Amino acid sequence: MDFKQIGKRSGQGDDPSARTQLEFLLQSAQAWRQLDRAVKQHLPANLHPYVQTARIDQDGSLVLLAANGTAASRLKMLAPALLPKLRQCSGLITAVRVKTVPKTAAPPRQNSLKLSPAALDALADGADRLEHHPQLAAALRRLVGKYQK
Repeated sequence: MDFKQIGKRSGQGDDPSARTQLEFLLQSAQAWRQLDRAVKQHLPANLHPYVQTARIDQDGSLVLLAANGTAASRLKMLAPALLPKLRQCSGLITAVRVKTVPKTAAPPRQNSLKLSPAALDALADGADRLEHHPQLAAALRRLVGKYQK
């Protein structure tokens, strides 16, 4: 697909068919994958997980998103050498810009463990019988106390 068409609407007239729209969407996705692959082909492998191809601006700037400041700094250092290689893929690319877009941290995990009353009773009973292991008995009692309502 010609990179000039990426992101531009396609179809004939004002009422393009669903098939035409789907074909255009698939071609656009394929073109973006090719461009992303071309970008990553010229980058060190350790940067691949931290770089994403975002868009080509109207002025011809290829915008790359970096997941953190370190990756952004590295990309900015590599951009001048990367530009001629990317121009071979598409003559539309006139510059490479790097933006830092930190990935959001995963939400903290919440313990969803539920223990039945029978299980809590069994743990409490086990703690009472562990006279010879006082530390283990104390740990079992804390566990029972934590999940007892």
